Amino acid sequence: MIRLAVTLNRAGGWPRMALLGSCTALVCTLLLLVVSLARLPESPDELLFNLVADHGTRGGTAFAMGLLTLPPLLLLYQAVRLGTAARDRRLAALRLAGATPGEVRRLGAFEVGIPALAGSLGGIALYWLLRQVLGGTPVEQSFEGNGFVATPELKLVPTSVAPLWWDVLVVVIGTTLVGVVVGARASRGVIVTPLGVSRRQASAPPRPWGLLLLLGAVALLPVAITFAADSPLAPIGLIAVAVLGVISLAPWAAYRAGRFAETRTASPAVLLAARRLVAEPRPAGRAAAAVGAIALIAGGGTALVAILVATENTDSFYVVSLALAASALLLALLVATGSLAVHSVESLLDRKRSVASLAAMGMPLDVLESAQRWEARLVAMPMATAGVLLGSITLGALGGDLAPVSLSILAAGVVATLGLVWLAISVAVRVTRPWAVRAASAGNLRTE
Repeated sequence: MIRLAVTLNRAGGWPRMALLGSCTALVCTLLLLVVSLARLPESPDELLFNLVADHGTRGGTAFAMGLLTLPPLLLLYQAVRLGTAARDRRLAALRLAGATPGEVRRLGAFEVGIPALAGSLGGIALYWLLRQVLGGTPVEQSFEGNGFVATPELKLVPTSVAPLWWDVLVVVIGTTLVGVVVGARASRGVIVTPLGVSRRQASAPPRPWGLLLLLGAVALLPVAITFAADSPLAPIGLIAVAVLGVISLAPWAAYRAGRFAETRTASPAVLLAARRLVAEPRPAGRAAAAVGAIALIAGGGTALVAILVATENTDSFYVVSLALAASALLLALLVATGSLAVHSVESLLDRKRSVASLAAMGMPLDVLESAQRWEARLVAMPMATAGVLLGSITLGALGGDLAPVSLSILAAGVVATLGLVWLAISVAVRVTRPWAVRAASAGNLRTE
């Protein structure tokens, strides 16, 4: 079974295996960082940046690191789906040859589990590297008036404590199991019947269940503010509910954007993109889900900057902390760009015959590439717009009467966030141009 899984991995290509391993390595590293922060005593015996040294802000820092696992997890899902049509045909052939549904399910789990396990083990090495580069500096005395010693240097990883061996084991096994579960579910249609790859049935449109979570987050905002001084769990829970709402709403947003665009455009590229979204909104929605969550956090960060400017608070702690948050969001957006690029490649691989047919009938390659770009824009831009406005307006309202310069900061933050998302979409589609050229080849018109 394992040897066959390795063979299927080779058939899928080494880049896919490397992408799967990279995603799990990043998730494993972030989780080990969270565990190390949880192991840190209230007054650590080392010099750390205030976000980590202060017991009051340490929980929020660990929560932020946990949130950063969402983009690589979504990229992991997209990487597993890469080449789904060819993968389904291989598994269907095994089913026709006599493989049982359980054997096909285990094979899919092993196929993803092997690179996921390798990536999880690599995450341990990456955590050790970050510990060497960003590790705290030991001190003789850890109490200094306010109960801890902080440093303005970027010392973010504790070195006086470390995850225990069973912590590492749980994180590695848990991260690997995520890949195993995703791999086992990736081709469940083939598990039901080996002929499922040739019988396409339209699925029901997505439902906007995420709106309930978003409305609940807005309704609970006053409660979270009331209890924020007593416990950081209230605002942390509120942010978690809002982020989950945005992510779960993405497939519905993709479907509605496609329905809206297909009846209001005369552009061939936009019409083709809209029809693709209406036919299969869930893959595109999941690829762009992280964009909405990133924009939500970015909007909240912009509102916080506006509030600090209105109160003339220029403390270096806030400046450095916001700079760190902005850097983390840019890295998360880079990973989300990878998700969009992988989805675009997956779309081209699964639809290469229809793309080749359109090219053979005279549709220019630029129009086909533009359709890929509009498919990402139609779902990612509405999600980004809703997220950044929700984050900036909701948190900005807490600042009371903001000065004109603070309002200008809010507007600039919204424009900058949407501009970066627009750029990310353009880069993601530009990277996939070689696959678009190959998909438009006349050789894809042959019947296999």
